[in-house]
Amino acid sequence: MKAEFSRILIYGLGMMGASLSLALRKKNSSAEIVGVVGSLSSKEKGIRLKSADKIFTSEEFSKSPDWESYDLIVFGVPVNTTVEVISKLPSGFKGLLTDMGSTKQEIVHAVESVLKGEHRYISSHPMCGSEESGLEFANVDLYENRLCILTKPSGATDEAYSEIESFWKFLGMSTTEIPAHEHDKILSYVSHVPHLISSLMTNWVWENGCVREFTQNSPLPLTGGGFRDMTRIAGSNPKMWSPIFSSNQEEIYKALLDYKERLDKLLLELKPEKPLDLKHWESFMEKSRIDRDAILKKQNDSKNP
Repeated sequence: MKAEFSRILIYGLGMMGASLSLALRKKNSSAEIVGVVGSLSSKEKGIRLKSADKIFTSEEFSKSPDWESYDLIVFGVPVNTTVEVISKLPSGFKGLLTDMGSTKQEIVHAVESVLKGEHRYISSHPMCGSEESGLEFANVDLYENRLCILTKPSGATDEAYSEIESFWKFLGMSTTEIPAHEHDKILSYVSHVPHLISSLMTNWVWENGCVREFTQNSPLPLTGGGFRDMTRIAGSNPKMWSPIFSSNQEEIYKALLDYKERLDKLLLELKPEKPLDLKHWESFMEKSRIDRDAILKKQNDSKNP
């Protein structure tokens, strides 16, 4: 990591932001870490958990932001809030900035609109979230051996890219660069639509009268590990996901249409009046296994089962 980092602002000290603070300390960073939270109760909790060296509420911070005093600013808030805060940056601000947003087109557009000309903003997406939210769920090893996607807005310097890339690598991450539009399209497939499907599956199962009746009368859940794994992300914070759906609505819609077309084909194969082609299903499941290995780059460790 850049040796001169002496003061880092983490604007949004939730699970991701607090984990970032812990990770920096674990790596023996000597930087002073300042955190911004959304409420007084979160501030009190952060102070109690020692989530940062100094903690301000967003209201307190807005009275005297002093952006120039930080060597690095990391936005750890939802996309819509990130865009809002970017709009309040000083004109011609030259500080080093990044974010941890789940979509990129709105953020990049805001950066290019506000920080006109040459600037030092590189957008980031650490691929290491959790269904849990809140600084009390911080994980010191959250960023270790994970991927961080970097997106470079127009006007961003190569030096800024190198600095942000080095920052994430210092925390144990690997990096790759993906433009904003491609990022949002890819994430609609690998994250956003799977989240919607997980939520829909949860509703679909629980709203089935038979499932509900026998679950309520059973001492333990009727489900196995497969249902738990497929619906884990349905337990995520709705307030975090609403801005993601809003900022990537078009790509999510197109990806869902693609998914629906494939589901319709499966339904045709399963029509009761049609003899079941066992070879077709064996081939289908085998291709799924091969495709899964390719998507996960054959990583079948405990973090990516």
